[in-house]
Amino acid sequence: MPAALVMKITPLNDLPLIKETGALAAALGLESYAVGGCVRDWAMGLPSADVDFLLSGDTVPVAESLVKKHGGTFTKFDRFLTTRVFLEGGRRIDLARFRKETYPKPAALPEVSPAGSVEEDLKRRDFTVNAMAVAILSDSFGSVADPFGGLEAIKARRVRVLHELSFADDPTRLFRAARFAGRFDWQLEEETEELAKKCVKEAMPALLSRERLRNELFKLLEEKDPSAAFVILRGLDACRFFSKEFVWPVMAVKLAGALPRLSAIAAFMGRAGAPFLESLKLPGKTIASIKRIVNGAYGKNL
Repeated sequence: MPAALVMKITPLNDLPLIKETGALAAALGLESYAVGGCVRDWAMGLPSADVDFLLSGDTVPVAESLVKKHGGTFTKFDRFLTTRVFLEGGRRIDLARFRKETYPKPAALPEVSPAGSVEEDLKRRDFTVNAMAVAILSDSFGSVADPFGGLEAIKARRVRVLHELSFADDPTRLFRAARFAGRFDWQLEEETEELAKKCVKEAMPALLSRERLRNELFKLLEEKDPSAAFVILRGLDACRFFSKEFVWPVMAVKLAGALPRLSAIAAFMGRAGAPFLESLKLPGKTIASIKRIVNGAYGKNL
């Protein structure tokens, strides 16, 4: 049975595709939902850049049907019980079945297995505001599953984790918490902030690979204005996991895109800039491009 459904939200983007996906799932006898960040955005009256779908069973038949009608390709990721569809024209769709996760050790990638309900799936997510699902079943279209108080957290303008081991399980959530708080002008909920401080004190983010840290840094740099997020991270003393010499130059807000902003950071880091870039394990061509930008725009050699 689906989780308790409260109020209704109308999707603010991709409505035909959402209804089509729901109908395909229903024809296969599956429950289907839009889930995660798109639901958060719709609840705030915002369109969402992406829609992620959650199904009660195998995602491949739905992917096959979408590709058959619209053209394109799909790839199944057995380890994570997900299927990624690229429709003709480049539109990407992510389909996942109900999942539960266990973390064998702090900062490890999770071990994933099928879950029995949408509520069990939502329990594994990062923050309450992202642990909501909108039904796309024809008889309950738009109804919201919100078992952990995501709507309440939106009203309170707070980022709150679902459990006390959240940051230890996945320290990238520390950077995501700051990113969402910065994006929406929210604050970390009090207990969540204490757990974040504990995560930093115990140096949990240092257990992450440099590639995973780099990905979180790039997501921050792709925000319209990441300044508030970096203020939060500085307050937590978490920027040091990027580099002990890491700085966020306020002027970088005027730059568009992650690479120009990363170039500004490297330039303002001085001699520490080049080792910082090397530590991010970027492709050689990307590092060379950044160094050219730093030399041309800032008159510095890294």
